[in-house]
Amino acid sequence: MRHAVPPAMMAYDSRSTPERPRLSEATLAELRDAVRTLWMAPSEVDGALESAMGALVREARDRALRAEDVLVVVKSLLADMPELEDPDRRLEGARFREQLVTRCIKAYYYGRG
Repeated sequence: MRHAVPPAMMAYDSRSTPERPRLSEATLAELRDAVRTLWMAPSEVDGALESAMGALVREARDRALRAEDVLVVVKSLLADMPELEDPDRRLEGARFREQLVTRCIKAYYYGRG
């Protein structure tokens, strides 16, 4: 006996969902540079990071990106930065990434970098 597949069991077709807008390469490059500068010289004033976070949040809102979308992008950007993977600074790198994610959340919701 042959059974029909109920509609709820059909495979998800991602082509039917419009792709979410992405952040520009310029915005991501600004954030990447600011993160790299802060990582290499932690005693430096992080005004560049605040500026980059502000640009990121403005662009995300202009493009109707949700906070979750922005966090995925930021985490991906951090994961693709080999300098943050220094084995001698592993714990410091983990804390640094956590702090950046927290700052991103605050910037998105409260307008602070």
